[in-house]
Amino acid sequence: MSAYKQIIETYLNLLSDFVIEREKFETILHSEIEQTEYPNALTKAIIVSDFEKLMLRMPAGKNLLKKQSFRVTGYIEKENTAIVEADWEAIVKSDLGPFKTDQVLKAYFCMIFEFKENKIFRQKNYDCFEPFV
Repeated sequence: MSAYKQIIETYLNLLSDFVIEREKFETILHSEIEQTEYPNALTKAIIVSDFEKLMLRMPAGKNLLKKQSFRVTGYIEKENTAIVEADWEAIVKSDLGPFKTDQVLKAYFCMIFEFKENKIFRQKNYDCFEPFV
């Protein structure tokens, strides 16, 4: 397994486990990271996050979900860039807005990672959610 793929798997595992400790992310995220999340069913506008904003956003998943997982279904790597396709599944913790307790959520992600100094430097997310029915 390439070093970049291992870093991405570590990152997805941290997200799956709802880890919010900054130190865990400092080992894999570049201090100048920029993550761009494009509009989707949950995010109505483009959101660009630096390291600090990412850390502030981390608890949101833990507050809404009791479980989540990523399954990588595609991976391409060239030079300092990796493209990842992943299926995401989650279970809602409690009623909140349109979500109901134990509701299963599913999405299909395409994530583009750029690396610098062997850490994630840029990340672009294109998330396609199944209807929240």
